Amino acid sequence: MTLKKEEIKRKIIHLCNSVIPLSYYFFIEDKIMMIWILLIITIIFASIDFFRSRINWIKKYFHMFFNSMLRQHELDGKITGATWVLAGSTITVFLFNRDIAVLSLLFMSVGDTVAALVGQKYGKIKIGNKSLEGFVGGLIACILVSPFFPSITWLNKILGSFSASLVELCPLSIDDNLVIPVISGSVMAYIKSLGL
Repeated sequence: MTLKKEEIKRKIIHLCNSVIPLSYYFFIEDKIMMIWILLIITIIFASIDFFRSRINWIKKYFHMFFNSMLRQHELDGKITGATWVLAGSTITVFLFNRDIAVLSLLFMSVGDTVAALVGQKYGKIKIGNKSLEGFVGGLIACILVSPFFPSITWLNKILGSFSASLVELCPLSIDDNLVIPVISGSVMAYIKSLGL
């Protein structure tokens, strides 16, 4: 199956969301500062989402720049994936220690992207509207970003990777950009609390 140009563009942008966890890991070590930065940006994006369906000139320019990258429900006025990413990032940084937060957010940006691209290109064994091939691709991608976090055990990394991939596979009413990091982070935090 050939991937649509718009979908590839969306996934490249989604992969660029890795800048959030990488900034937290390498540059902004203070948790409170990171939460404030994310919270402010989230409020800005959420405000644009709110007003673009109510104020014509905002809607006009928003569609001019982002029309080709948005899904139909986003064009119809629903919250965009970018706002969900920021909300999920803010909550994840607030809830978990730095390594777990960063890894959970990488699962969302890298694992989810790979799962979608592999599933759309090679997916033959369907599970709902997703595929087994996409699930496996996303799981492998999550595991491959895990070695850079020695404070998290391999058992924990694998279970966190599996939980992130499982969430991506499941049909959810809440956007997976919010759910993937929160669920996988919760799994890893719980396992870490058990000393595993």
